[in-house]
Amino acid sequence: MSYLSAKKIFPGNWAEPLNGWYKNIDTNDDGVNNSSKGGPTSVLAIPGYRYFQQRGYVAVTATSGSAVASGSVIVPSPYRQDDTRPDITGMVISGSSTTPAYVYRATVSVASGWGDGRVASGIYAATGNVITFGPGLTSTGTAGEAVAQANLTSTTSGSQPGEIFFTAGTAAYSAQPFLTATGAAGVGVANVYKTVTDATTYTVQARESQTATSTSGGWYISSGDASGGRTGYFVVEVCYLQPDEAAGYEDIDGYLLGRTVS
Repeated sequence: MSYLSAKKIFPGNWAEPLNGWYKNIDTNDDGVNNSSKGGPTSVLAIPGYRYFQQRGYVAVTATSGSAVASGSVIVPSPYRQDDTRPDITGMVISGSSTTPAYVYRATVSVASGWGDGRVASGIYAATGNVITFGPGLTSTGTAGEAVAQANLTSTTSGSQPGEIFFTAGTAAYSAQPFLTATGAAGVGVANVYKTVTDATTYTVQARESQTATSTSGGWYISSGDASGGRTGYFVVEVCYLQPDEAAGYEDIDGYLLGRTVS
């Protein structure tokens, strides 16, 4: 589900981290959710543009023989002690034709756990050596896609034929949307923002290569980690900017005289 509104903070008040959590609510008792609260939090770092940073994870508990090929991202609630504000399943960017969202960064990593005994030593892939975090299985050769997705690769073999191991602590980054050359060579598919004009869901998926259009054999953790109660995690992040709403009556109301309250 797409979020219906966004919380805004300003650089001078930037005392809280940006997050993608929100809760859709009904503000006029008509039975339909018409707004949202809690976020996603954006910062007006540059007047006229809201900057977003969404972070989340995909938990890996499957073992060999029951591999999972794709996973929805959990956006954790910052209100851990409030049962009415649960985690969100599904990381969504809400762009529109009027106010598109422009993705400029994506990352994916395998959680290390800091040796706290809760996190698996790594994650295995049954086949294929790419874990993709992005808006679908599209090629990085398409305009904007290299910036909009992160592809974690590994060449470390597992114990079974064709198996690939992704070590805890490894990470991958999307391309950077910055021009580093002049002329036509500077404006390549890897140097443009990804434009999002609708509700777009980011997921984590396993595939054979960065151009594959279908999922591969999937991922899992070792039986030793599973029996020890440990979980693997893909930790993900997507950053984007979006034009702010047009100035409205709320921006001039305090300056007008002669208000009548009925």
